[in-house]
Amino acid sequence: MTNLIQLTVSGLSLGILYALVAIGFAVLLKATGHFNMFPGALVLLGAYLTYQFHVLWSLDFVLAVALAAILCAALGLAGERLLFSRLGGKGHRSIEHLSVLLVSLGLISLAQAAVVSVWGPLTHLIEDPWGLSMIRFGGVAIAVRDLWALGLSLILLAVFYLVIQHTRVGVGMRAVASDPEAARAQGVNPHVISATAWAMCSAASVLAGMMLATEMGGGLVPNLDQIAFSALPALILGGLSSLPGCIYGGLALGLVQTYAAGYAPESMGQGFASMLPWVVMILLLVVKPSGFAKTLETRKA
Repeated sequence: MTNLIQLTVSGLSLGILYALVAIGFAVLLKATGHFNMFPGALVLLGAYLTYQFHVLWSLDFVLAVALAAILCAALGLAGERLLFSRLGGKGHRSIEHLSVLLVSLGLISLAQAAVVSVWGPLTHLIEDPWGLSMIRFGGVAIAVRDLWALGLSLILLAVFYLVIQHTRVGVGMRAVASDPEAARAQGVNPHVISATAWAMCSAASVLAGMMLATEMGGGLVPNLDQIAFSALPALILGGLSSLPGCIYGGLALGLVQTYAAGYAPESMGQGFASMLPWVVMILLLVVKPSGFAKTLETRKA
């Protein structure tokens, strides 16, 4: 029972980070109409910028994370204005979508090469305030980092909900997602929507990257951007256009992966837990490609 509780908390912590990255994908999809993998690069760059500001330049940890999020938002918006928005109108709609996807994948590779060139290939510690600290409840030991990851992520997701549901920008974002042409005809400013989407995406990506790069998470490594690919099954599980679905999918995926790592027999190999999310995604795409959360939303409607 003790092991189950510890694995559950760890799984929820990992799952909420998957959810943050998946929500970055979903927000950009709603705002721009394109599936963009660039949040994976922002996860990586956000973590390394936090390391640069906090460890190398001795800035306060919270300030370092905030500056990293601001710079990543500016970088994402610059990419939208200079690259992704220019890929529209070049041919068939499917070619446009493919172009955005391929360019964003190329940018992830460039970001990974850049961090290796600037900061080197070795593992770094971002000197987070939690370290390896544990809280014990009887025989249950829970990482302080896991509790903070859950708390901060839930706060950020609550802010996202308020923005999307109760602000004019959020109404505009939902209008663009529903009917882009009609939204523009009603005076919705696509530049404001795009800027808001990139700011939200960057905040989620940097928080996820920072938490994964903590000492408890294994430190800062150049392949941190792989969470962008690991979060894809969560996005598919929840439905591409469903923000609540991203949360459900991320939490479910984190729990499944953590339980598999804790309970799967050694005969299945060390990579079984890492492989499992992809097995889930493949089966889901075959059985229910719209995602379970999307199905629930359709039934409620």
